[in-house]
Amino acid sequence: MRIRSLALLTTAAVLATTTACVPTSEETRPQERPSVSEEEVTPIETPDDAPEISVVDSSPGGAKDVDPLWQGLAEAAEKKSEAYLKVYVHTGNPDVPDSGEATVTADTPDSVSVTVDAADIDTEKSPFLLIHGTFTVEEIGDSAYTLTTKDSDDVPELDPKGPDDEARCTADDAQERISLAADDLADDPDKREDLRQQWGGSPQVWWGIQKTAVSLNKEGGVAGDFLTEACGEYLDQ
Repeated sequence: MRIRSLALLTTAAVLATTTACVPTSEETRPQERPSVSEEEVTPIETPDDAPEISVVDSSPGGAKDVDPLWQGLAEAAEKKSEAYLKVYVHTGNPDVPDSGEATVTADTPDSVSVTVDAADIDTEKSPFLLIHGTFTVEEIGDSAYTLTTKDSDDVPELDPKGPDDEARCTADDAQERISLAADDLADDPDKREDLRQQWGGSPQVWWGIQKTAVSLNKEGGVAGDFLTEACGEYLDQ
C-alpha cells in the first residue's frame, strides 16, 4: 500500500509512540508500538584523506544546537580548517543565479545563512538545495558564513547507504517506518547519528524526520506536515 493521504504521515508521527496512551472507560493503557522489519544499515567508513570536518546530512534549519550544518561551519571557522559539505537545505527561496555567489538559508526561523559560489549549489531537488564541495569557512556574523571553494568533487564514500526518497515514500510500510523514526529521534536525540546513517540516503525524508522530531519536542507536541512535504512528489503515484 502506498501513501494515499497528505494527513496520514503526520497523524502516524503523533500516534506511533512508545509512551502514548489510549484512554478507556476504566484506565489508560500504552498504545502498542507498530511493528516493522529490521533494516540492514551499512556503516559509513571515513576515508583517511577525507577532510577532518565533514558534514553529509540534511539540515533541519533552526537553532545551532539542532543543525549539523551550522555546527560544522562553526567548528571549521574556529579551527580555520577546511570543511567538506554535502548538505541539503530546505529553503523558501530556491532560486539560484547561474553564476556568482548565492546565499542559502533554511526556511526555519533563526537559521544559519551560507554564502557560496552558485556553481556549488545543486537545485535538482528544489526547494531542497544541495551545497556540496570542500570549502574554507569564514564567519561573517552570529549566524552567517561565507564559503570559499577549494574542491567541488564529492566524496561518495561518506554518503549514507540506503533507499532513496522515492523508495522510502512509496514502500508498503512507509507510514509506520518513517513515523517511528521521527518518534525515536524525538524520544532520544542521541540516536541522531545512527538514524542519519539509516535514513541519509533519502535526504528529503531524513529532513522530514528531523523536523517532525523537533516539532514533537516543542510544547504541545504537534507533528506538523513536514513528512508530507518530504514525500509530496511521490504521493498518489
